[in-house]
Amino acid sequence: MLGAVIRPSTARFDPFLLKPNGKKKDIISSLYRILSGALALNRFPAFCGALIGCSTILQYPFGFLLERLADAVRKKGWVLPLLDRIRITRFLAAIIGGWLSLRLLNGRRAAQPKETRVVAYSTTNTKDVEVPGEMQHKTIPLVGKTMDITLFAVIRALDVLIGELWTLHKSYRFSNGKWTRLESLIGSLTDTGVFVFSASIVMWAWFYVPDRLPRGYSKWISEAAQVDPRLIEALRQVRYGNFVYGKDTGQAPLLQSMCREYNWPEIWGDPAKTIPIPCDMVHMGTGPNCEWHATVRFARAFRFALATYLPLNLAMRLRSPSSQAFKQALKDAVRSSAFLGAFICLFYYSVCLSRTRLGPKVFRRETVTPTMWDEGLCVGAGCAMCGWSILFEAEKRRQEIAFFIAPRAAATILPRRYEKKHQWRETLAFSISTAVVLTCVQENPNRVRGVLGRLLHQVID
Repeated sequence: MLGAVIRPSTARFDPFLLKPNGKKKDIISSLYRILSGALALNRFPAFCGALIGCSTILQYPFGFLLERLADAVRKKGWVLPLLDRIRITRFLAAIIGGWLSLRLLNGRRAAQPKETRVVAYSTTNTKDVEVPGEMQHKTIPLVGKTMDITLFAVIRALDVLIGELWTLHKSYRFSNGKWTRLESLIGSLTDTGVFVFSASIVMWAWFYVPDRLPRGYSKWISEAAQVDPRLIEALRQVRYGNFVYGKDTGQAPLLQSMCREYNWPEIWGDPAKTIPIPCDMVHMGTGPNCEWHATVRFARAFRFALATYLPLNLAMRLRSPSSQAFKQALKDAVRSSAFLGAFICLFYYSVCLSRTRLGPKVFRRETVTPTMWDEGLCVGAGCAMCGWSILFEAEKRRQEIAFFIAPRAAATILPRRYEKKHQWRETLAFSISTAVVLTCVQENPNRVRGVLGRLLHQVID
């Protein structure tokens, strides 16, 4: 966890300073810069300390005030139960802690992105009649660098609240003997459904609006997908109405360069003569068979993922090495690699099925044209199906992966940057969400699921 906290700072460390000819003064200076940066008041460690510290310490003054309030209302015949006082105390302390900690994190002075807007100013003539003035440009500083943390907190708070409501519903149905298999299935597939929905949003954003995703995350998806960017650009141009089947719109060179590279007939890349883009081009040299292409995609992605997951799983078990630990590490790495392989395989195979194999047989060509398939329907099919690969993972892992991707899906819908005058909305959302999670983890630790729940319980307990 500490590594994740100081990782942004360590990125500034020069590894050449560790060489024998590196100057001792430079090494000390670099280390000091790293440590002082990580321990600054507006960095993540201070944010965590302020959040937990305030949420704990402020319970004492709030508890004292609520106790006095309870004494006062008791004289009028009203009763404020002790459990309610404790719950309110924890909630109020956590709200203040969340508000202060996020203010600390946003207090760092850094280069802020800006947005230039065209603003029309009005003038008034001598007859007091308003007439439009000249258009002027106004530069507005934007904020929102903590949106990922805020969305993470909101998602976890929603999980706590919905989970509690579902538990009450389940208890009521069980007590009345009305619990059904359908309800049991819904409960067991909730995390899977969250991941499938979130993954479809993220993949759609990666395909059509990659700027809505963090740059590193978008780059990682591109590396795992291993797709020629000209294909993606062609499908984007179909959606934008520039790449039109049956018409010469000047887009042929986009895919014809790919045809020359793969030794395909150049006519394949001309939308005026070839309708639709042949599957061979989508398969990128693996042949015309869609099933074989899906198998190759699975194998490539599996190998790509295994090179990452296997070392990580082995490293996590170095503290207590054994043959059983090695087998478990290998098993977990294979399952996670199969998950990623199936994710990419299902995406590509669903695209092929919808646009050329199955879709045209289900829907008449006049009803759903090749343009309609390629302008979004085929990509939508891939986005909708790829997330079901999560079933390869163990149930606990599905939960953690769903919690990881859900905030990123939400971030593609909500604005990542906004005007400073709206920052209070983010602060309020973070404070309330954090208060819900921290209050729950003190009262019912099992309700805050996953690694976060166990970690918070250990820190606060």
